[in-house]
Amino acid sequence: MSVDQLAATSRIDSSNIRSYESGRALMSLPSLVRIAEALGVEAGELLDGVSAEMFLTEQER
Repeated sequence: MSVDQLAATSRIDSSNIRSYESGRALMSLPSLVRIAEALGVEAGELLDGVSAEMFLTEQER
């Protein structure tokens, strides 16, 4: 599925999806759920392997 297709299906602007994908922005919980529904998966599947450490800055590590 392309970013534009995901944007249309999830009703989230494609620029936001590109920002999430590149790590420039963090999505909200409602956006996570909408993207999961658009992809036909459970929202929890998109969080598999995600940890709090992934969000630390270089200074915090």
